[in-house]
Amino acid sequence: MEAIKNLGNLNVKVINNISADILIAGGGPAGMMTGITAAQFWPDKKVVVVRREFDAVIPCGIPYIFGTLHGTDEDMAGRLPLIAAGGELIIGNIIDIDRESRTAYAEAIPADLPFNAAAVHEENKNLKEVTEIKFDRLVLATGGENFIPNIKGTHLNCVFTIQKDYNYLEILFNDLIPKVKRLAIIGGGFIGVEFADEIRKLGIEVHIIEMLPNLLQVSFDKNVCEKVEAILTSRGVKIHTNSQVQEILADESGKNVKGLIIKDKDNIEADAVLIAIGVRPNVVLAQKMGLTLSRSGGVWVDAFQRTREDSRIFAVGDCAHKQDFFTRKANHSMIASAAAAEGRIAGMNLFNLKISRYNAGSVSVYSSEIDGLAFGVAGLTESQATAEGFNILIGESKLPDHHPASMPDTVEIYCRLIFSKDSLQLLGGQITGGATTGELVNTIGLAIQMHATATDIATMQFGSQPRLTPSLHPMVAATGDALKNYIVSRKM
Repeated sequence: MEAIKNLGNLNVKVINNISADILIAGGGPAGMMTGITAAQFWPDKKVVVVRREFDAVIPCGIPYIFGTLHGTDEDMAGRLPLIAAGGELIIGNIIDIDRESRTAYAEAIPADLPFNAAAVHEENKNLKEVTEIKFDRLVLATGGENFIPNIKGTHLNCVFTIQKDYNYLEILFNDLIPKVKRLAIIGGGFIGVEFADEIRKLGIEVHIIEMLPNLLQVSFDKNVCEKVEAILTSRGVKIHTNSQVQEILADESGKNVKGLIIKDKDNIEADAVLIAIGVRPNVVLAQKMGLTLSRSGGVWVDAFQRTREDSRIFAVGDCAHKQDFFTRKANHSMIASAAAAEGRIAGMNLFNLKISRYNAGSVSVYSSEIDGLAFGVAGLTESQATAEGFNILIGESKLPDHHPASMPDTVEIYCRLIFSKDSLQLLGGQITGGATTGELVNTIGLAIQMHATATDIATMQFGSQPRLTPSLHPMVAATGDALKNYIVSRKM
């Protein structure tokens, strides 16, 4: 039965009522993985995921839409795993949640509504028609929002961010990018670097502007950063490090991008600008509900992703606070793999705690590839470990990824491992190489989480096959180098 309700300063018309044992607000990697896990571990419970997007994209694949996949439809995340597990998916936007009555209100989003009309649709509708959802357990998976710097010109046409929305990306792919001749990317992190490599494949002149001395410096040590910069430069990408954007310039019309003013340096001409300098937690619903936020901005959660105020309300993914594995300081690695891991933790622990799966802290694990050069990192870099006060020990190895090295398609693997010199515990590692880089980095990430020491890795048993692996595991070789350095240092 239809009813008019007042939600603060908003009137809504309730046109539908449903109930859910588990309600998940948001359907990105964190939300969908929570739903799948919950449906698997609690098969007698009704699991409902509410998300805005009718068609969802794979976040990590977004840069590759433009130069490799050649279309948004090639980067789609399916709904079938959730449905096959027994969950339900509702397309809508949760606009309010009453924590006391355990009720959420979701406005339907028409499937054919263009992305750039969504905000107008929400703001201009005087009386929103909503579905009232009663729930027992709630999981906030509301994601993050792109950080926009406080500089003049960010409102101009052709200034954009990367957003996880099919319709928005379709507009970029079909309407904006084909008209661009010179693109300036503000930010030299993973998104900026990957996007630069993809866009330059279209014959567009690309500039990356980064405030730090090196691209990717937040995630890698200098030698890896320089390898990435070298290959981008060789492919025609213009790199501007130690550079700060002061303003995005408008053309004579005052509406379009003309270029950028760089502090104490020459201006850069451009007709489009990508802002890729970070993401902030989207905590609008959490704030409305009075949930505690951490000083880093995310929803405060415990080791099982539960919120402080209510053990039946969870938060996962970019909207949730993260702590570093080693120091428990705020960790800002907002990546899909970490979000999915948190979703698995929450989904498993919704109704009682299963100590076999909890959040022991975030280990940042990244990998990427540019024109044949793959690079990845797990845990702390040398500079991060030193800054935290660790007395460190470093080991390195370089060896072919096949044996003998004359095997076709052989690529050199570079492995750099960082240990605590006091305990010999593995703190972090970096890899550059070929197709095996991603799994090598994942192995380093697992070793960190298992609190592996140099002795554990040095004595690791591994399989070897001439066409698939090196004759000596890169981690074992790098650990041997670290132990040699350790023994030498103790004799001195």
